Amino acid sequence: MRDGAATDARETLKQLTSAIERHLGSDLLGLYLFGSLPVGAFYPGKSDLDLMAIVAAEVEEGQQLDALKSLHDAFVLEWPAWVERVEVTYMDRAVLRTLGDRPSGRIAVINPGEPLHIRDVGFDSTLDWQSVSTQGETILGPPPLELGPKVSAPAYRHAVEALLREWPSRVRAPWVAYVPAHQGYVVMTLCRALYALATGEQTTKEEAAAWAAAKYPEWSSFINEARAKYRADVHDSHHALISFTDHAVAEADGLIR
Repeated sequence: MRDGAATDARETLKQLTSAIERHLGSDLLGLYLFGSLPVGAFYPGKSDLDLMAIVAAEVEEGQQLDALKSLHDAFVLEWPAWVERVEVTYMDRAVLRTLGDRPSGRIAVINPGEPLHIRDVGFDSTLDWQSVSTQGETILGPPPLELGPKVSAPAYRHAVEALLREWPSRVRAPWVAYVPAHQGYVVMTLCRALYALATGEQTTKEEAAAWAAAKYPEWSSFINEARAKYRADVHDSHHALISFTDHAVAEADGLIR
């Protein structure tokens, strides 16, 4: 087991890349890093590793999916600080080609809060591919636009608009009230969407939040508080809760006797 909290993200990325490459072999056509790390906005202990793997054929339910699940399970056992901080999309070229217009097909995805699973591709993948092709890094394979389409400005804007329309119902889910970090994530995501619609460009969550706080001064305090919630290390309060629980149970044992 490795102490991932003290491990450089690049070293962790190297180990994850090696595991994926060994597993997929020649079926791995390209592997691309996107998100905060390649643009210099990585926040130690909080930010995710975001990868898109382009594969020769769709990952199927059953043995193929189970084998990939085992790969990711073994990885977080080795690097426990990266539990819930690895996002990988496994997408075949047929699905990739649809991202320039209307996403269509099935992909395999692992992301925080969800184990590796297969689902329909959505407009979130369009935004991810846009990030890959404009701000990402090629880890393995050719430059991304040699494998997949360029996302046009209208297609990018349509994807942002489509995802925005989903948030009013998502944010009303009862469990959201109990998860401050997720509330912060929602605010940061909405700020990025507003920035994208206003400028036609992508930016980091931090820069989008700063832009939105300046543009909407009546919301600036709320946005800054939400950013603090999003960036807070949730493990500190969890470890304190674990310690107090152990203490309370030990004290209870003494009282019971």
